[in-house]
Amino acid sequence: MIYYNSELMPDSNSATLFMVTNSKPFTRFEDHEAGIYIQLHTLVELSIASGENPIGLIEDYLGITYTDGRSAEEIAHFLAYTDRVQNALWSLEIRWKKKTDIKTENSYLQGGISKEKAIELYTQTTLRVYLEALSNYTNDE
Repeated sequence: MIYYNSELMPDSNSATLFMVTNSKPFTRFEDHEAGIYIQLHTLVELSIASGENPIGLIEDYLGITYTDGRSAEEIAHFLAYTDRVQNALWSLEIRWKKKTDIKTENSYLQGGISKEKAIELYTQTTLRVYLEALSNYTNDE
């Protein structure tokens, strides 16, 4: 199941950054955050498998230098702890704290992007797409 909530992810950019798959809807930020870390690892693995250079993509899109290891785990860990990802997660955490009752199915009807658009975005998300969304993400909190 793709986890998307329009109150937590009100636009395409934040949906690209924060949508993940999970067997059931999240009820707290920490679980959602863990899902995002898993998603980052998956995106790095898929990038490597498709012949892309995830290190080059990270350096190009985020304007930072990477000098750590070459494994998918090391690259994903580095990416997860960049200032950009941490700032985006901080914004998401603020949204979670403002919520008193996270609804899953009804969230598609409360604004933001449609369920169909969310699914389309999720299935088209690659590391390159994720990094582009991250480089364009502005913290609105």
